Amino acid sequence: MTAKEQLLERVPEWTEEQAQRALDAAEGLIDEWGGLGTESDRLFVEASRALDAEEQAAGFEPWPNSPAQSGS
Repeated sequence: MTAKEQLLERVPEWTEEQAQRALDAAEGLIDEWGGLGTESDRLFVEASRALDAEEQAAGFEPWPNSPAQSGS
């Protein structure tokens, strides 16, 4: 029995494609999600800065200690 067959037996709701992606990820063959944490942090700061600018344009004070203010 192949590793993919074993995986599909353990997780029957997965498709063969999902099982293959999981096996590839476990073997380090794909890295498309490798920077997810860093990218998520960057996008959070970017969104915080945009929200801060929008609120300041509306006359509100910036949030104290917000990621937008820290320059991170």
